[in-house]
Amino acid sequence: MKNWISLLKREFRLFSSNSVIMAIFIGAPLAYGLLFGAVYKKGKVDNLPILVIDLDNTPMSHNLIDMLDDNEVVVPNVVHNQNNIRQLVIDTEYSTILTIPERFEADIIQKRHPEVQVEVNTANILTANYASKAIQVVLGTLNAGIEIEGLKKQGVPAITASTQYESFGVSYVKFFNASANYMEFLWPGMIGVIVQQVFMLALALSFAREFEEHTFFTEFMPKAKNVVNAMFLKTIPFWIMGIVILALIRGMFTLFRIPFDINPVAAVALITALVVSVSFLGVLFSVAIPSQLKATEVLMVIATPSFVVSGFTWPLSQMPEYVVAFANTIPLTHFLEGLRKLMLYHANLSDLMPQIKAMMILAAIFAGLSFILLKLKINRHKEKVA
Repeated sequence: MKNWISLLKREFRLFSSNSVIMAIFIGAPLAYGLLFGAVYKKGKVDNLPILVIDLDNTPMSHNLIDMLDDNEVVVPNVVHNQNNIRQLVIDTEYSTILTIPERFEADIIQKRHPEVQVEVNTANILTANYASKAIQVVLGTLNAGIEIEGLKKQGVPAITASTQYESFGVSYVKFFNASANYMEFLWPGMIGVIVQQVFMLALALSFAREFEEHTFFTEFMPKAKNVVNAMFLKTIPFWIMGIVILALIRGMFTLFRIPFDINPVAAVALITALVVSVSFLGVLFSVAIPSQLKATEVLMVIATPSFVVSGFTWPLSQMPEYVVAFANTIPLTHFLEGLRKLMLYHANLSDLMPQIKAMMILAAIFAGLSFILLKLKINRHKEKVA
C-alpha cells in the first residue's frame, strides 16, 4: 500500500512538472468550454439580413415588408430594382433574396395569382434554413390573411372564414429540445469531444515520457511490480483530477444556463465509461509508440475526425458502412449517442446500457492490448539485461 501511495505521489509530481500535460488536461477543457459556450450562447440565430426587391411598391408589398421586419429572425433590406444584386449578396452575405413582382397588389385583387420569388443562399445551410423558415411563416400568414379577407368580402362570417381558407389544418409540435436551442444541442457534445481529447493525450504522454527518459525500467517498474499495477498507477491520478475537471464543466452548464435535468446515476455511468475507455486508448498508444511527440501525433489523427464521424450532427445511417465501422471503434461515438439520449430524451440508466456496454468493451480491448504490449516490452528488456 505504501508503495502505491509513493508511486501515486510520483505521478502527481510528474504531472505538475510537465507544463504540456497541465495545459492540455486542465487548461483545454476550461478554455475551450468557455470559448464554445460564448460562441453558441445565444442558442438561436436572429437578425439575419435578407434582401427584398420590391418591384411593386404598393401598400400590399409594404405590408409584407413590415411583417418581415416584425419577425425576429430576419432583417429586410429593401431595394426597388435588380441592379448589382450579385455584388450586394457578396458584400452583405444576404441569406435570402425575396422578390415582390410588379403588379403584385393588382394581381392579387384581380385573382391572377402572382408569385413571390424566394432565392435562398445556401452557402451557409444553417442561416439559410433559419431565414427560409421565417420567410415561409410570414408569407403563409399574409397569404391566409388575404384569403380570409376575400371570404369575408363575399359575406362569409369572420369565424367561418378563418376555418374555410384551407382544406385542413396542420399542427407542428416540437419535442426534445422544443425551443430548437442550438446551444443545448451542440455544446454538450463538443464538451464530450474535449474530455475525450484531454484524457487520450494526457495518457498518451504518460508511458511515452518514462520510455523517453529511460526511467520506466529503472524507477517505475521495480516499485510497480507488475503490468496491471503499472497501468492503473498511470491512469488513476488522471481519473482523480478528472473529477475536478468534470465538476468545473458541470458549473459551465449553470453559467450558460443549459438545462441539466438528467438522471445522475445514468450520467455518472456514461461519463465513467467514456473516461475509462479513452484513458486505455491513450495508454495503448503511449505503450505502442514510446515517443511523446509521435504518440500525440497518431492520436490526433484519430481524434480530429472523431466528432465528424460520430453521428452527432450528420447521422451514421447516411455514412458508408466502412466509416460507420471506424466510428464504432472510437469511444466518443457511443458517448455522444448516449449523451443525446441523456440530455434531450431524459433517458435513464437502462436506456443508456447499449452505449455504456460498447464503451466498456472498447475499454477492455484497449486495456488488453496495452497489457500485452507492455508485457512484451518488459520481457524484451529482461532478455537484454540477462
